[in-house]
Amino acid sequence: MDYETWFSNELFRLQDRIDYFFSDILILETALVHSSFAHEKGKKEHNERLEFLGDAVLELGVSRFLFSAFPQFDEGMLTRARSAIVCAGSLSEWADHLGLCDLLRTGRGIERWEVRRSSLCSDAAEALFGAVFADGGITASAGLIEKYLDFHFSLHPVKGQESDPKSSLQILAQERNLGIPVYEVISVSGPSHEPRFLVQVTVGGSVTGTGEGKSRKSAEFTAAGRAYAMLLEEGG
Repeated sequence: MDYETWFSNELFRLQDRIDYFFSDILILETALVHSSFAHEKGKKEHNERLEFLGDAVLELGVSRFLFSAFPQFDEGMLTRARSAIVCAGSLSEWADHLGLCDLLRTGRGIERWEVRRSSLCSDAAEALFGAVFADGGITASAGLIEKYLDFHFSLHPVKGQESDPKSSLQILAQERNLGIPVYEVISVSGPSHEPRFLVQVTVGGSVTGTGEGKSRKSAEFTAAGRAYAMLLEEGG
């Protein structure tokens, strides 16, 4: 199998992994072209513009999630939580998980690849967010961001309440002898390729929060954040 055939097959697998198929595959290909490769090949297109776009798209999506899931957070807490989620280290982990790093086209002259690998991979991840937004708009990019959030929290579940609203809610509920929060999917709407989950969480026998999202986990996070805020208000 030649390289181009392998690359084409891997692009299909990547789209399957992120559950989004591009209308314009050239946008995805551009997201995987480092400037060093473009310069060596005499091409104009590389991923830096998409990286710029993706950085903004990701910050907006994560900010919106945190604002909804953590109504008790002030500006400083929201900012710190967002920084932890969108940091280069987390993005690089996700890029490795998706196989982006293996698909990134770099020039032969790029120095110290292994030293710069984390940075290059995180940049490619941001370019992927930008590519999905450029091809499919805000709805498509929101779905990808939710997948990234699910991945991030699966690796970094507890770093205080700034990282995991479900853990925060469970700790608070147990402190108040309310038992373990119970999550229930109330409804699933929308087409099969783009579902919307509505989840409610019951604490101490009463429904204390509801949340909606493109995955059950993200909906549970939102519901937990709202329930946490409600319990804090009730407890003074």
